[in-house]
Amino acid sequence: MAITNTPSPSTTIPTTTTTTQRQPIYTPEEVPHIKSAKRLTRIRTKQLLRAAGREYDDPPPRPAPGDCCGSACDPCVMDLWREEMTCWRERWGIESKESGKNMKLDW
Repeated sequence: MAITNTPSPSTTIPTTTTTTQRQPIYTPEEVPHIKSAKRLTRIRTKQLLRAAGREYDDPPPRPAPGDCCGSACDPCVMDLWREEMTCWRERWGIESKESGKNMKLDW
């Protein structure tokens, strides 16, 4: 009697599925906004590189409504977030529907 290695009906054979993941246009260090920025501190440069280095489905988080004090700080936390979003969008090649300063805040 010959023994064969055939899978039983309850055994599933794994199939390979390839998912196409979006590839970034730039490395974080090559993002035009960061490269062309003048007078960035080392800390701010690190923050922008960290924001640009985020994955495609993980944009920089928007500041909480209470993070902005409303006293016209320069720079405001919302300005810093917009700049981080600009770097993230440039890296991934995402067009913004609205320009940075005209970005609508819905809170």
